[in-house]
Amino acid sequence: MRTVKLKPGHAKALWHGHPWVFAKSVQSAETKSDHRAPDWTRVEDDQGQLVGHGLWSGASAIRVRMLLGRDDPDTLTPERILGQRIRKACALRGAWFPPGGETDTYRLVNAEGDGVPGLVVDRYGDWLVAQWATRPIFDRRDGLAQVLLEASGARGLISRAGGHERQEAIPEEEGLWGAGEPVPGVVLVRERGLQVEVHPRQGQKTGHYTDQRDNRVRVARYAEDRDVLDLYCGSGGFSLQALRMGATHAIGIDSGARAIAAAEANARHNGLEDGFHAQRAEVDKALAALKAQDRRFGLVVCDPPNLIPTRESKARAIRPWRELLVRSLTRTEPEGFLAVFSCTPRMGRDGLLDLLRSASRDCRLPFRVIEELTPGRDHPVLPQTPASRYLTGFVVQVRPW
Repeated sequence: MRTVKLKPGHAKALWHGHPWVFAKSVQSAETKSDHRAPDWTRVEDDQGQLVGHGLWSGASAIRVRMLLGRDDPDTLTPERILGQRIRKACALRGAWFPPGGETDTYRLVNAEGDGVPGLVVDRYGDWLVAQWATRPIFDRRDGLAQVLLEASGARGLISRAGGHERQEAIPEEEGLWGAGEPVPGVVLVRERGLQVEVHPRQGQKTGHYTDQRDNRVRVARYAEDRDVLDLYCGSGGFSLQALRMGATHAIGIDSGARAIAAAEANARHNGLEDGFHAQRAEVDKALAALKAQDRRFGLVVCDPPNLIPTRESKARAIRPWRELLVRSLTRTEPEGFLAVFSCTPRMGRDGLLDLLRSASRDCRLPFRVIEELTPGRDHPVLPQTPASRYLTGFVVQVRPW
């Protein structure tokens, strides 16, 4: 077991429920040989007073991810704590998404939001895709995978890289690690009434963006009797839900060949291919061509990838992002709707709204906010960690009067 002593003043955030101890907050760290796991860590303030217990990641900028507070019994093992919380997360989703319902694809475990820091698991029908995003979670994956399969009733699980392996000193592996039955390469799932083709072994993140599931339906409610432009369309979710809700036609634009193929396949699965046109192109070039045609749409969806991957990249990303919003606003009909999203915590709700205001001034197109959009309830977040609220969006009406 390890004991970490914090620098003066650095325990305050933890007293108020923040789940992370940063490297810069650590004054000293000592390891004592006993029967407990070497990464199981007692955290003390600068006076030696117990703050709580967590898991140590020696190579990470986040040295300790807390599991217990000062009033919790320290006789619990991390394996027991994690297992209990995974079972609770599975039971909650099982109540929200009962078998045989309209949806069988969702976030099963959402890291800190479910009290299991470093573990993200998405469910696709009978199959699970996990990301072991910290070294302590990676080292326990055999046991955690069995808990996940037993608690969820899923048939099999594979793991996908989360993108932080080097920072967390997680070993690189060839192939995809799995448990239970082999996970197929293609899975057809149900998402709010749509049949969606998911590729668990490839594609973005765990194979599909479950965080936008409910937003695809919310945005589609503005699509009736309107033409739709879906920028960065991915597998076509926004377009296809819009067509289900009565859109007259939808154009999906994405630069990825795999994304376009998936969108076209999903249109066929749902009998919507006649109303959907998928176009492989860079979004800025496609918008320039639509401007040259003076073409506008009753609903525009702008859901770009993470445009600010690091804190250092924010300053240089603002201008092209604002230009993207200007082009999106100008392709929206008067009294039409624009749904715009940001998937980076470095922008946040207020930052995205400020950027929309700035773009509105640049193109002299006023708007009003109709609806604010966040992930569904299967993506819980902690109020103490704003970084976990990474996805934010707005539906705005352009030139409403």
